[in-house]
Amino acid sequence: MYAAIGMIALLVIGFAAGYYMNLGQPEPSHDFPEDREWRTDTITLAGSTTVLPIAESASIAFMNEHSDATVTPSGGGSGTGYSSTIDGIVDIGMASRPPKQAEIDQGVDLWLHPIALDAVCVVVNPSVADNLDLTLQEVGRIFAGEYTHWNEVRSHLAAEEIYVVVRESGSGTRGTFEEYTIDPWDYTIPSAIVHEQPSNPAVKTTIETTSYSIGYVGFGFLSENMVAVSLAEEEGEEYIAPTLANIQSGAYPISRLLYFVTSSQLESGSLADRFLEFVLSAEGQEIVEDEGFLKLPVTYNYP
Repeated sequence: MYAAIGMIALLVIGFAAGYYMNLGQPEPSHDFPEDREWRTDTITLAGSTTVLPIAESASIAFMNEHSDATVTPSGGGSGTGYSSTIDGIVDIGMASRPPKQAEIDQGVDLWLHPIALDAVCVVVNPSVADNLDLTLQEVGRIFAGEYTHWNEVRSHLAAEEIYVVVRESGSGTRGTFEEYTIDPWDYTIPSAIVHEQPSNPAVKTTIETTSYSIGYVGFGFLSENMVAVSLAEEEGEEYIAPTLANIQSGAYPISRLLYFVTSSQLESGSLADRFLEFVLSAEGQEIVEDEGFLKLPVTYNYP
């Protein structure tokens, strides 16, 4: 019941803000009987590097079943996903955040199609600690440069300089991270103290190989060579680890939806429509999980 109410609230908010949320989760048969032009059509996707692994694997599986259709995804970040959709450069954008007001103000209807559930996970190199609990504000203070050495964060940690890793401007992962850890306290992230990386894989590699580093990645990019930080919304509240169960229930503080984005409601029977249906099908949602993300749950505490 509460999830349904949350979905309705999101839909209302989307219309009021100038975009549209397609929260349908069909279970279509993708053995499409009709012989239409979509079977030999071509579509392109671009945007979020978080969504990209899902789109790449799904496009391969889809084209294996429909060999005359062509689905071509590429990255560039969520900002690219929205701008490319608005400018009509791609058929489907990919985003790991809702549109910004400046994107809404371009005057193009933006349709958001949730395809998966994810979380932005704060991570540190194992040299920092075997486990670490932080509040959202403490994370914000680290990235804002108010803490410069680890022993300022926790007295038992090493007196080593904090190596701060962030995503590039326009990244949906960065936008979501800052929404929860930077914006509520009006912090700013000084460019001089951070090390910017262009993708989730690049952040992952940097954290794994750089002592005393801290950064953030999508849930699907966690590895055994980094430590995922447990987060509390504020001091005195429970620290929540980024586990499957905690993300799916909405308990982990920085959970989010991943989207396909279009500039209009999809035409029924088009290749873009068929590909979206495939990603939302049981087979497509298995691909979502195979890539390390969470399939859309029946119930979820939508923000």
